[in-house]
Amino acid sequence: MSLIHIEKASKYYTMGEETIKALDDVSLDIDHGEFVAIMGPSGSGKSTLMNIIGCLDVVDKGIYNLDGQAINVLKDSQLADIRNQKIGFVFQSFNLLPRLSAYENVELPLIYRGMSKKEREPLVLHALEAVDLQDRKKHFPSELSGGQQQRVAIARTLAGDPSIILADEPTGALDSKIGVEILNILKRLNAQGRTIILITHDLLIAQQAKRIVRFRDGRLNEVV
Repeated sequence: MSLIHIEKASKYYTMGEETIKALDDVSLDIDHGEFVAIMGPSGSGKSTLMNIIGCLDVVDKGIYNLDGQAINVLKDSQLADIRNQKIGFVFQSFNLLPRLSAYENVELPLIYRGMSKKEREPLVLHALEAVDLQDRKKHFPSELSGGQQQRVAIARTLAGDPSIILADEPTGALDSKIGVEILNILKRLNAQGRTIILITHDLLIAQQAKRIVRFRDGRLNEVV
């Protein structure tokens, strides 16, 4: 059974009097432990698909099953639980809180989970070690390079131990050398068994994945 099963999925948005079909009859399966790039130009539907996969939105037509569970029928609170337990997000803009140290930024989602300090500490330290930032744990975002900030963002995701990592243009704000370092971290995490889904418009970035899904005008155009 596929980890992610999407069948004949469509998603519509209304802008004024116009209805836009962001996803148009899309079918896609992603297995446990895959590294897949979802590639397409701006407006192609790739970000909409990411939101569907990440349980940030639901399809209007069709089926989305995650790990055998039908997502379409869940309430917002249930979707939030799935995001919290199974899915980690890495964004282009890092989304770190400037007044918190690297350690505190990684720790914050665990606080929201209600974990005690004793429970949080080993998870935070292990996540920072996984991205080679244990020696920067007391540094604030303004004291870190862009690449280091993105590594903190990845550590924040890892601390929650998600089985799926959705990386939305994770190298978009970085130079090419640092971008390679971030992609190598994602490859390492994939080698450890995590499912990585990379959203990008850049073919060179997409080629780092093991499979490329191409989107255009809301339709799945090609799978490599």
